[in-house]
Amino acid sequence: MFENIENLKIESVVNQTSKPFGVTRKRRMNSFSIRVSGSVRYDFEDKSITVNAGEMIFLPKDTTYEYTVEGTDESVRTMINLSGDFNGIKPACFSLKDFFDVDFLMYKFAENWKFGTPSEKYKCISVVYNLLSYISNIENMSYQDKKKLHIITPAVEYLKKHIYDPALEITQLHKLCGISDTYFRKIFISRFGKSPKSYVMEKRVSHAKSIIDSGDFVSVKELALSVGYKDALYFGKVFKMHYGISPTEMNR
Repeated sequence: MFENIENLKIESVVNQTSKPFGVTRKRRMNSFSIRVSGSVRYDFEDKSITVNAGEMIFLPKDTTYEYTVEGTDESVRTMINLSGDFNGIKPACFSLKDFFDVDFLMYKFAENWKFGTPSEKYKCISVVYNLLSYISNIENMSYQDKKKLHIITPAVEYLKKHIYDPALEITQLHKLCGISDTYFRKIFISRFGKSPKSYVMEKRVSHAKSIIDSGDFVSVKELALSVGYKDALYFGKVFKMHYGISPTEMNR
């Protein structure tokens, strides 16, 4: 259902602590509510949905519901309000544990959308489209044999530990699973919405940007090595292709 959204536009973004209890009557906009911390139960006319930290609920326009914070922990959310053709899509909860930009979505999205540079705002738009692709894949997988996703678990776990290692050989990951590279990439794309190469590239340049933002930038060569690239020139090209400016320009 989420693969055919037209006229999509980010209208507003908020990051806030949820009140203990609330009622919403006929939402004015469609929203993705990303739960940063805590747990919240949403009660609709026909069902209840509990959303925990690291999960996201889609709240359609014109929906009426009550929500209740469960437990005593502080419950923080990032709410992305959207306009577009979401006709017929009902409230639904999605786990974000495999979404490659989940940290950006939870902790940086709101600030970048409100106060970021044009480049950072384009990043926000890109993340929303990647998010739509991600949840579309989750929906499609409900009709597939989910057991096959476990086949690539050894490679996924290895990738998480070594993603910034310059010695990482992406084309060899399939061997950890005992399957062909073609089949590995097919399953990987069905799970993450992008190829292993794109996944690694986006993780690396995103981490590089975080290093620049933190003020720890020393040189392009050292930055490249710290995120897994031996060739600083190639890293610079990849970074600029992703963000529109070079690491040096972003550091100014």
